[in-house]
Amino acid sequence: DLDPKILPLPACSAMSATWTLVSFITAFLAELSGAALGFGPAILYEISWQLCCVFGLTSGTLEKAVFHIVLQEAACSTFQLLVLRHFWRPRLAAQLALPFLATVPLGTALLEHFGHSLLAKQILGGAFLLLAAFNLWRQHARHMHSLAHKQNMEECHWFVMIGLALTAASAGLLRGALGVAGPPFMVLLLFFSVDREVWRSVANFIRFTGMLVQGLMLGFDHQVDLSDWPTYLALIFGGLLGLLAGNQLAEKVDGTAFHRWLLLFLAAGGLLMLSSGNPVLSGCFAALVAVSALLVLVSVTRGASSESRLMCNANVEKVELQDKGEKMSQPLCKGLEVASQLSSKSISNV
Repeated sequence: DLDPKILPLPACSAMSATWTLVSFITAFLAELSGAALGFGPAILYEISWQLCCVFGLTSGTLEKAVFHIVLQEAACSTFQLLVLRHFWRPRLAAQLALPFLATVPLGTALLEHFGHSLLAKQILGGAFLLLAAFNLWRQHARHMHSLAHKQNMEECHWFVMIGLALTAASAGLLRGALGVAGPPFMVLLLFFSVDREVWRSVANFIRFTGMLVQGLMLGFDHQVDLSDWPTYLALIFGGLLGLLAGNQLAEKVDGTAFHRWLLLFLAAGGLLMLSSGNPVLSGCFAALVAVSALLVLVSVTRGASSESRLMCNANVEKVELQDKGEKMSQPLCKGLEVASQLSSKSISNV
């Protein structure tokens, strides 16, 4: 007879391989959505993490999910620092990074104490629902705020500096405790203006510094397990490939075409988090998350294909115009040649 201790090994190895593949795909899609759609990678990863928990692939603790987000961001944020280095603004980065770093340790300490509880995930689910409601309200209020005058974020005005400091401090607390820092910055951008590339550079620097602080704290909290090295590599390389693909796809995809499906995905993810501990509701909302994710992918594919068709049609029209121009220029050139020959003959006769 076989030793019963040996029997679970194939199942464990198959589960480990499945989880490594899922980690790679999740990191790829998270960074792709962040680069191409502007949808927070941490939000997508945490929803996917809870989805894997429903199917029994992970333990589902929020602290572990945030640690995986930190690993995913390590390579991606470093890479983006090099890509966006031309848009670096030291003063603006310092105004946002210093208050952010002051509150990240406090939030991470809360995560270390309550990150294993169901309450932490339920609070995160409520935050996702509030974020979805805020985005819905922002769509209706966008016209009003576009007409209003917005102060430049780079101005040295006391009102701007106070707004930046309070926003960054609240974002650092949320990042440390729940793993997401986006909501306060979304509110900030409603009332202050800044160049898009400058904001991408500064936001990535905040992401990089937060990753360093939170990574050290969670690493000393014994979150690192050397036996999980395939998962760590999958997160790093999946995130990098997703970032590269998202940067290429960003110019071809129109965000307005599928924004409503992103809101549905965010709301479904919030309900999935809120239903933690209830298997029946978790299964129902997991199906809703899967359907909304499929709708997002379909809308992205249609947007990219329509954009490519428009580019192809534009190229065809350009070629046709060039052909018509060449056909029209041929008789003209012949006429000019005949005229030049006649003029040369007349001059020689004279």
